[in-house]
Amino acid sequence: MNHIAALSLKATIIFFALSIVLSLFNGYAIWNTLGLALIITAVAYVVGDLLILRLSNNTLSTVLDIGMCTLLIWLVGPLILNQPVSFLVAFLASIAIGAGEWLFHKYVTRTIFKNNESGALT
Repeated sequence: MNHIAALSLKATIIFFALSIVLSLFNGYAIWNTLGLALIITAVAYVVGDLLILRLSNNTLSTVLDIGMCTLLIWLVGPLILNQPVSFLVAFLASIAIGAGEWLFHKYVTRTIFKNNESGALT
């Protein structure tokens, strides 16, 4: 149950950041932005939170999340948004996501990892 709450919170953070940077400031369709946010949420939760954060710390995980999100937005974004995404826009969106990720990692460490001391991904 904790993973569902964490995924919901992460999806909200990512959608909020992307909707401001991509939809509000750059005119991408909000529904396409939602689709991209869901893809980023799934990939970033498994790779960034359950693997990298568990093995490292908040700072390293946040920096790697920013890099991963930049690449996902830049390379996968045009397929979902039906328009090219400049690297600068992808990077700015990822910085906004990274700000939320910093706080989200504290939540994941406190709720997901502390409740599951054995190291198993439940």
